[in-house]
Amino acid sequence: MDIKLRSSTKTPKTPALTEKKKQLEKDTKYTEKETKCIADMKKLYLDTIKLDVDLQHGIYNLEKSFESKHDIIYDKRLQLLENFKKHNQGGDPSEMGNVNNFWLKVLKASYTEFISKRDEKILVFLADIRSKLYNEPSVKFILEFYFEPNDYFTNRILTKTYFLNCLPDPDDPFSYDGAEIYKCEGCKIDWKNPEKEKEKKSFTSFFDFFDPPTLPENPNDPTYSDINAILQNDFELGFYLKERVIPKAVLFFTGEIADCLSSDSESESENDEDEETNEDELGSIAASTK
Repeated sequence: MDIKLRSSTKTPKTPALTEKKKQLEKDTKYTEKETKCIADMKKLYLDTIKLDVDLQHGIYNLEKSFESKHDIIYDKRLQLLENFKKHNQGGDPSEMGNVNNFWLKVLKASYTEFISKRDEKILVFLADIRSKLYNEPSVKFILEFYFEPNDYFTNRILTKTYFLNCLPDPDDPFSYDGAEIYKCEGCKIDWKNPEKEKEKKSFTSFFDFFDPPTLPENPNDPTYSDINAILQNDFELGFYLKERVIPKAVLFFTGEIADCLSSDSESESENDEDEETNEDELGSIAASTK
């Protein structure tokens, strides 16, 4: 079931907006009977919002009841991949047509951010991606990335948690427009060579996904706008992975789905590859000019 979320952070109301709303109400002239009629219709709209909230919770409860059934299917998919890898060892580990690198290719076909050549060497160990929904005490979903033992970190599972708000703002209930993701939390990656990873902090990496920035409480903070934009993109991506990539992974692998949210990954990956081979290219150019 397709559940649409308004993937955005809450924007605090400013005094200027509040005053503008009050001024608009003051400038608009209604008769006494019109005012009463409008007030009654707004009360009915509040009843509609309450129904929408109940509907949203009902949808999440229904989705949760089917989660175990989906997991049975995903367990079979995992078993197919494990059996294939067991009986088809060897070959270039970075070869993109190889089912051994199933999730690497799926992410490169769907992930909107940067996956570098350095990341690819780690993502060949990615064995599965799952999503778990929780309705109590609050609504949230967790993306779980399962890794085989590798030389890079000790974690067997990396997680990203998205928290959802399904209730209207008590100070402004009419602004309610459905459930929204309002924050996310990553996890600590236990790198086997942390000093080496610190040296790579200047590079954009897929694994930045597990270390999202924290939005300042003060909207006047100079970093607020940039961090808010990053988080909005993050929220959209998390929901996209949950709703499309995980269930339709095989179609992303084969290329039958090509709805990646941007093409930056491909171009930046090519740039990264160019960086790694830059010295060889310069050597070849120098040789050809002699």
